[in-house]
Amino acid sequence: MASLTGAHTTSPANVQLRRKKVPWTAKEEELLKMGVRKFTSVNDRNIPWKKILEFGSSVFLMGRTTIDLKDKWRNMCKGSPRAK
Repeated sequence: MASLTGAHTTSPANVQLRRKKVPWTAKEEELLKMGVRKFTSVNDRNIPWKKILEFGSSVFLMGRTTIDLKDKWRNMCKGSPRAK
């Protein structure tokens, strides 16, 4: 008689699915720039992403996270000499 307690499953129990990639709107990008300008100074390298997310809550799409803002800002800075 075989026991089910030792049975192996073929898929892991804690699979993390990726979120669907949602393109950024021009309004979101502009508000991100405004938020970075508003909440940072030239001498301060720390950017308060949570404050920026709250500042733009009426424009940023539902589901955007502070990590999304940070990654988008990094990519915007890569594309231009200075996104500010």
